[in-house]
Amino acid sequence: MCGSTVALATTGGRPAVNLPALWRVVIQGTIVGLVGAVSFATVHAALILPIWGRLPGGLIQAIPVGIAFAWAFEDLARARGWCTAAHGATFGAVMFVALVPATAFSNALRLAGIHAGEWPGTIGSLALAAAAGWSAGWILTQERRASWTLAATTVVLTTGASGPIPVVNGARAAWLFVGFIPVCVSAGTAAALARRVARRDVR
Repeated sequence: MCGSTVALATTGGRPAVNLPALWRVVIQGTIVGLVGAVSFATVHAALILPIWGRLPGGLIQAIPVGIAFAWAFEDLARARGWCTAAHGATFGAVMFVALVPATAFSNALRLAGIHAGEWPGTIGSLALAAAAGWSAGWILTQERRASWTLAATTVVLTTGASGPIPVVNGARAAWLFVGFIPVCVSAGTAAALARRVARRDVR
């Protein structure tokens, strides 16, 4: 079973921030964000059109998502002992599945002729994203802390993708959503590998 490093410690009964651990999660997350951005750009180029020139600007969205991914995987490593690349890939797949309810809701609104991007649709999509992430965390760990972490990560992932993908707009949009499977899996794998490298440096 793998060891774990957490960003919070307990001092005198109160949670205290473990700054070195938090800094490692930020570095790991930055790596995950870079991997995710390149993966998304590759999928987008294959399915729609190349966006390599917009990749530097896309990092503004990708790096916070990567940090959230690294944070969530850290909690899963603590709660379940996950540490391998296969664990990371599984985590990425779970995060993709957590995107499905909000995507289905948003596209159902579009089919009904309701503007999914306005506040009612946005709030509903984010609430469903949070609920799906929380449910995934609870199923995996039976622990509230990890469940809330996955809920927050799913919300960050949804907002980082500029909202649910409008799959009803056409085949390319639908395939782009499917293309999020390898993007999430590669990001999850990167989270696991970056964590292992960081922990080896600590030792």
